[in-house]
Amino acid sequence: MTDNKSEIRAAAKSARRALTSDEIRDKSLSIFNNLLSLPCFINAETVMIYISAFNEPDTSAIIKYLRDNGKKIVVPISNTNDYTITLSYLPRSDKLKRGAYGIPEPVSCVKADINDIDAALIPGVAFDAMGGRMGFGKGYYDRFLERFSGTKIGICYDFQIFDRIPVLPHDVSMDIIITEKRIYNDF
Repeated sequence: MTDNKSEIRAAAKSARRALTSDEIRDKSLSIFNNLLSLPCFINAETVMIYISAFNEPDTSAIIKYLRDNGKKIVVPISNTNDYTITLSYLPRSDKLKRGAYGIPEPVSCVKADINDIDAALIPGVAFDAMGGRMGFGKGYYDRFLERFSGTKIGICYDFQIFDRIPVLPHDVSMDIIITEKRIYNDF
């Protein structure tokens, strides 16, 4: 296994690009079912979740579940000028536009307070079995995670779990990582 971030990113992104729509659907449903076993998710009143793109685990069933159960949903909006995210409530209308990097985001931002979020579902390119997370390299989520005190739940496919990924002292680990095959929370 390599310790090279660019090699890990390339391997994980290549495997994700190779997924078929049926594989994404099936794996995403298993991830969702694993998520439903977590009291910290079920009991959360406000959940931050990413809107999936680029063959990431599909979050649409999770968003529907949150809505159907009266939860408040917060989504990140990428600010390309300073590599931060603005937290916005997801409107019921589902009116989305193509935002930075082609990631869907609400047409109008209704700002949310980071302190109101109980649990955050965090995407990543790669994770390790110790809670480490590697993103795309711009630090958007790193800046958010430094300030976030709720439950941090990494969401990925099992092939995105590596034995070890290089992490820096300022990197914030996940509390839990969910894949289609298992729940990692024993770190």
